[in-house]
Amino acid sequence: MKPSDHLDAVTRAVLWNSMLWTAGNALTSGGFLSYFASELNASPFILSVLMATPETVGIMALAGRPIIRWLGDRKRTWFVCSLISRGALCGIPLLAIPTLRPAGIDPVWIMIGCLAIAQAAQAVAFVAYFSWLSDLVPGRRWGRFFALRQIATLVVLLVVPVAAGYARGYWRSSYSDQQALWALMGTMLLGIGLLLASLWPMLHIRSIPIRESSADLEYQRRGFTGGSVTLKGIGRALADQPFRRLCFYSWWLAFWSGLTQVVIFKFLYGPLAISLGTYYLLSSVMKLVQIPISWKTGIVADRFGNKTALILGVLATAAAMLFFCLAGIAQWWWVFGAYVMWGGWGAVNIAAPNLMLKLSPRSDNAANIALFRHVAGLIAGVSGILGGFLFARLAEQGTLAMGWEFTADPYQLLFLISFVGRALTVFWILPLREPAANFMVDVEEIAPNVDNPS
Repeated sequence: MKPSDHLDAVTRAVLWNSMLWTAGNALTSGGFLSYFASELNASPFILSVLMATPETVGIMALAGRPIIRWLGDRKRTWFVCSLISRGALCGIPLLAIPTLRPAGIDPVWIMIGCLAIAQAAQAVAFVAYFSWLSDLVPGRRWGRFFALRQIATLVVLLVVPVAAGYARGYWRSSYSDQQALWALMGTMLLGIGLLLASLWPMLHIRSIPIRESSADLEYQRRGFTGGSVTLKGIGRALADQPFRRLCFYSWWLAFWSGLTQVVIFKFLYGPLAISLGTYYLLSSVMKLVQIPISWKTGIVADRFGNKTALILGVLATAAAMLFFCLAGIAQWWWVFGAYVMWGGWGAVNIAAPNLMLKLSPRSDNAANIALFRHVAGLIAGVSGILGGFLFARLAEQGTLAMGWEFTADPYQLLFLISFVGRALTVFWILPLREPAANFMVDVEEIAPNVDNPS
């Protein structure tokens, strides 16, 4: 098999895997899960715990590296942890059957327990999967490859959540509460089936052993060779200054982005009274803008590097907060500008992970992936809770005098604070020196015929 044929096979498998996983995840998480919990009469507090669970337990990704060592292989780790995740999810739709709910226990707490196990296993699976992909795909093609993967997920997200959301509305208005609950159960079981089906395409892709003596000479010159499988390995990863600075970028952006996640939700459904259909339209606009930006970023990243695209993407997404500040009951349409600017996430979500991989040891990079991605997720979750608390306190005071005859309501104040925090993120990126695009030795150059190395 030619190297190009191998890369085509990997790309096809990953695209099918990503599309099936995205469709399944859309039917088993987020809004659908919240609606399911609401049908089970979950209290506001339990709902907040449910929504915070995925990001909180995602910190288990830090155990990804020792688990990979224990199981002996990244592909095996991905597969085993994915099966555990899907298995744990199966307990959630069964709660729709009254006779299966344990007496004396709120069924939503059981839902939270199943979700915690599923998301913790999924976090470890993702670290193993992403590390495996970084070896399967040549470093000089990361940009275009991950852009294609993101575009595939965006296309699915344009269709599945919208169709499922309107289907839920139809069930809710046309059938009894118990029948609607059965429909939700069927939808979640379909989602779990899609998640299981997403494993099949990758089973045909060859596993690549972790190369302890990495060909990433630049990383070795900085004095880091991968560390141990314990917390000491995490500490040694953070001891590398360029990678540590990139982590600070990720964590900083996660904090200021998370601060307004609850506030934006309340703003759209409160003062602006955005309908479900309009919300889906806004989300579709954002995804449609992200698609061409993702592809262009992938090309630019492979040819010129990721840093400039990352800075522009961060500034664009930060500017979205200004459009929320301008929006009001009489001029609600300003939020369309915010969602257009959020198309900049297409650049951020390609350039930032690519830069992370380039600043990490090649192959033995599970700890780096977990630190960069999943610690940021935890920070965003905690920040979201803080944002909700701050909003509640500010709402008690009403309109606030800011000086120079300028006033702001609690929404505008938090949007402005978030804008400043997000925009300042670029100062973590500016000092970074990005390794040359073609620096690392590609797996194709080490084993031109991956399926038959001889």
